[in-house]
Amino acid sequence: MDRVDLTHLIRPGARRSRRRPAGGTSRSTVADYEQRVRGDASLSDLDLDLAKSFLKDTPSGGKPVLDALRDYELVRGNAPDWGITNAALLLFAGTSARHWNPGSGIRVIRAAGTARLVGHRQSVTWMAYAGPPLASAIDEGIRLAREQIGSSEHLRRIFFRDVPEYPEFAWREVVMNAIAHRDYDGIAEIEIVFYDDRVEVTNPGLPLEPFSKTDVNEGRVVYNTRNPLLNRVLKDKKLVSCKASGLVRVFKDMEDSLLVEPEIANNSGRFTVTLYNGPQFATSGPGWSRIVGRLPIDVDQKRMLLACPDGFTEDDYQRLNSVSGDEARRQIQGLVDGDIVTPVTNRGESHCTYYLTPDLDANRWFLEDRIPKLREHFQKHVRLGNVDYREIFGVSYPTARRELDALVEQGFLRAGGRGRALHYLPTMALRKSDP
Repeated sequence: MDRVDLTHLIRPGARRSRRRPAGGTSRSTVADYEQRVRGDASLSDLDLDLAKSFLKDTPSGGKPVLDALRDYELVRGNAPDWGITNAALLLFAGTSARHWNPGSGIRVIRAAGTARLVGHRQSVTWMAYAGPPLASAIDEGIRLAREQIGSSEHLRRIFFRDVPEYPEFAWREVVMNAIAHRDYDGIAEIEIVFYDDRVEVTNPGLPLEPFSKTDVNEGRVVYNTRNPLLNRVLKDKKLVSCKASGLVRVFKDMEDSLLVEPEIANNSGRFTVTLYNGPQFATSGPGWSRIVGRLPIDVDQKRMLLACPDGFTEDDYQRLNSVSGDEARRQIQGLVDGDIVTPVTNRGESHCTYYLTPDLDANRWFLEDRIPKLREHFQKHVRLGNVDYREIFGVSYPTARRELDALVEQGFLRAGGRGRALHYLPTMALRKSDP
């Protein structure tokens, strides 16, 4: 769903009731929570050493710590009647004062598969917590999240090198966006949940003005925050930009990394940004990369065949390889001349789509079907015979012999023995997940 439902959003100036843990009620605005002074808090509730360390590289960092806190309006007044704001407690609460903002930590979760199950089918395999205050939770939360980000098998096949599942700026910006703009007037925590195919970053509270994915993509998002004091500190720490460009750049970085477009959603007042680790292109399956690697073509051409084995256009070629139109046409013509692709103009279209030649495409589909099943076989058995091959794929003896010879020629199997003892063993090309 493109447009986030913000119809029930309480805007600045509107007031609400919230039951406190002690049982009393208090009315406050959504946007002023961090700015309110805690009447029962004192300087002893702040970890001033943590505050001094955290603020040292800000414009006020050279001043005595209390003066720096006052510059940022985190504390107000003068000794002995200091006024301690919620923002000060969020950032620098000492151990004894963290009960005031119990939901200001960051929970990082790893869930098996692509869905989070509960009960006896619990899918959470790992969980860690970066506890308050924020001055220490931010670095710890980022560290915990980074440990869950691996290399992308899909993108490695395209770029011929290890590439993270998610661009560094994109996932960090989404996490910092949640920290900077969430609603802290509650006990719900920020959650960063990693699934096999995506990471979801969820925070309490919605943006203070309606916006959509279209607005983000077209750069029409207007900066606004419910936490101006916190954001001023984070900006001076260079952790956020305090501009409306953060999510815009997230979408661009994901696109430039050839990854699926992020999603923005609202679920019962909680705001979620989802980053997917799947590529925009329907990349090829196992075995095909070895065939492409043996073709006498350059790296850009190989990347195109791996990213779009089911057909591509000149625009696809330009975007994937970051080359000019003239260079794209030259390289594509090389593929045509090499009898690797053939141009097809569909009815009603002015541009060509380039498809693999029939023989090459047939070999690709052959490998798409055979390689995964052969890997399964060799996970349980040391060798493969003709009879085993016939049983796995339901083919005749002559077909099995012909296909086994082809797999040997292409480097996926090697033959051993002779006559009735003839059998086949896997090569490294077959065992590797990315031949």
